[in-house]
Amino acid sequence: MTTPRERSAAVVAVGDEVIVSENGGERGVVEAVLPRRSILARPDVFHHHLKQVIVANADQLLIVASWRDPKLWPELVDRYLIAAERNGLSPVICVNKIDLADAELRIAACRAELQVYVDLGYRMLLTSALTGKGVDKLKDVLHGQTTVLAGMSGVGKSTLLNAIQPGLELRTAEVSDWSHTGRHTTTQVSLIRLQMGGFVVDTPGIREFGLNDLRQDDLVQFYPEIAAVQGRCRFGDCTHTHEPGCAVKAAVRQGNVPKARFESYTSIFATLPKSRAEERAQAVERAWR
Repeated sequence: MTTPRERSAAVVAVGDEVIVSENGGERGVVEAVLPRRSILARPDVFHHHLKQVIVANADQLLIVASWRDPKLWPELVDRYLIAAERNGLSPVICVNKIDLADAELRIAACRAELQVYVDLGYRMLLTSALTGKGVDKLKDVLHGQTTVLAGMSGVGKSTLLNAIQPGLELRTAEVSDWSHTGRHTTTQVSLIRLQMGGFVVDTPGIREFGLNDLRQDDLVQFYPEIAAVQGRCRFGDCTHTHEPGCAVKAAVRQGNVPKARFESYTSIFATLPKSRAEERAQAVERAWR
């Protein structure tokens, strides 16, 4: 039985396989949506107990970020990685605008900041739609797959697609000079057939991405470097946010857990609902008052 949190705000999403009956005209009627093998979803904007399925039945999620303009935001990358792992999508991280790290020292700094993801086993691409760097490797990743492109406004998703398949002529825009953030050019989810084989699903740029039906005590499983040391914490139910004797915070100070990943963990943790056990305990306490 479907729980309220599992219900979708929209009946049909881009990528859904459906059964359609003809009504005698040019249009048919959707009779049923077939089971989905993967989704990309987030909480519905107006009804948080529902989820908004953005795309269904894709093979992989291309998480597009940029080195600068807008600046790389590890927390958003991590949110997408979590969403991919929970929903049957293979994640690939693509850092675009690498031409803005023009000096070798800056490129080395970029690689060092991203090394944590490589160490965790994620596929990583460095690209520049302007110079063409990494575009051929990106083509290899996309070939024969159905790929969702997701990321902040202004990271260059549409520009990359134009570089991959000239002739698409997708609308692009410059990043705002004063805020260094992107302007929305993709306004709806679009399924695009690639001439080389495969499909890409271009999604609107966003500035935040909520995680549907994830609780605080579930989060650590998506941070294996944190999970690896949490058994040494003083308290068995340590959340690694404020408790004394936290082995995770000690590992961060010692450089054994990347600071950016820990900051991402604590930031996401603060936005999630409490654990079910904690909610039950609080409900019992209220009942006895």
